[in-house]
Amino acid sequence: MGKNRAGFILKIAEKRTTFNWIFYLLVLILGKGRLCQILEGIPLIIAGAVVRIMASGTIRKNEVISSTGPYRMCRHPLYLGSLLISLGFVITSRSIPVLAYFLVFFPLAYVPTILVEERLLTRKFGDAYVLYRKQTPPFIPAIRKVDLRDFSWAQVRKNKEYTNWFVILVLLSAALIKANLILEK
Repeated sequence: MGKNRAGFILKIAEKRTTFNWIFYLLVLILGKGRLCQILEGIPLIIAGAVVRIMASGTIRKNEVISSTGPYRMCRHPLYLGSLLISLGFVITSRSIPVLAYFLVFFPLAYVPTILVEERLLTRKFGDAYVLYRKQTPPFIPAIRKVDLRDFSWAQVRKNKEYTNWFVILVLLSAALIKANLILEK
């Protein structure tokens, strides 16, 4: 049973991107927010994008344990940023099905991903990662000074964070067009 459960968790973790694209499509299709409601979600979207930018400009995946920048506050700031962006789009969409999808599939996709990643990082970095885990909360950030000395725009590009910016801009543009052309009539 344990092996089957581990296999299931791994399969869910691998499908995170698919769950995200379905979420974006639902926001696009089912979103019915008016202009002022779309504006209410933008601060969370921007906050999430900033967290993701800081994290992607700091992390050097599978090379070192990232413990500066937002990784000083929590172990998974990229996923925290994704959570904030998704919550912002839930607000802008004003759609119960979008909210329901988010409430079910965000934890279903990201909790297994976090568990798998932490297991891999513990194997790769051993005691150093175990110590980092003890000092840093997994997801809900600790209030700590963020040091961005390791931040690099080149690293942001290397981690292809610009794809998230593109998706955010397309979704916000579509929501604004939809609100202006369709819903405001």
